[in-house]
Amino acid sequence: MKETTFQKIIRRTGRKPVECKCQACVNQCRTPCLGTPEDIMRLIEAGYTGKLAVTGWSVGLVLGRIDRIIPMVQPLKADNGFCVFHKDGLCELHDLGLKPTEGKLSHHSIKADNTNFRKSLSYNVAKEWEDPANRELIDRITFRVLFQ
Repeated sequence: MKETTFQKIIRRTGRKPVECKCQACVNQCRTPCLGTPEDIMRLIEAGYTGKLAVTGWSVGLVLGRIDRIIPMVQPLKADNGFCVFHKDGLCELHDLGLKPTEGKLSHHSIKADNTNFRKSLSYNVAKEWEDPANRELIDRITFRVLFQ
């Protein structure tokens, strides 16, 4: 059986799906969770295109770990300083099974001092936006976000 993207990211990062509603985890919602191309297409298909934008992941460049910004489509940040999907202290996508991969695997125990860049959630999600196997899906996502 073929490994899913989600399973691959779990294997690469060592993270497991977790649910926590502590204040530290809620504060992570100040930055929208990164989603794989598959995550983002599910959001588009569920009617959330207007809450997505073409963007670029620049953390690896800023840290000097990679030499480029990785283009992708991700959820917007709302005017209240939280992810556009953050409602009443929780992610509105959670119960719908649409939470992006980073949100499913992130936890307040993840800190800069205990994170290996190559195993980090954000890097492994961002890498999916460069995978040639995802090119057709990424093209469809980009078209729908830009022209719908």
